[in-house]
Amino acid sequence: MALRSEPTSVRVARRVTKAWIRCHCRMTEDQVDAVVIVVSELCTNAVQHGRRESIDVRGWRSAPDELRIEVHDNSPSPVPAPCHAGTEQESGRGLVLVDVLVTELGGSWGFTEDGTCAWCCLALQGEAR
Repeated sequence: MALRSEPTSVRVARRVTKAWIRCHCRMTEDQVDAVVIVVSELCTNAVQHGRRESIDVRGWRSAPDELRIEVHDNSPSPVPAPCHAGTEQESGRGLVLVDVLVTELGGSWGFTEDGTCAWCCLALQGEAR
């Protein structure tokens, strides 16, 4: 799904992701909510740090028991690392949150070498709905 690189697009990405996961993946509501937060954080990062007019959010079952989500900003850049923000800072916690949630979901995540795409792979339980 191609979206304009603006803050309101993050909300659209959350809504579409939630609806798609509910239709195509067997996950608990807590798991769905965790995936939506991950997508939100990765999209927010792409909007804030990307240098293009659009971002691209892709999600699919890469295997019968695996969900893969990618957020492309097509802006080559150094790969960011999770950092711990101070209590006074208003931002800077997103990638730490992504790391915690993806780990809790039994998955993995990262960036392409050129920094244009953030991705996560999550294990699915059971069959597609």
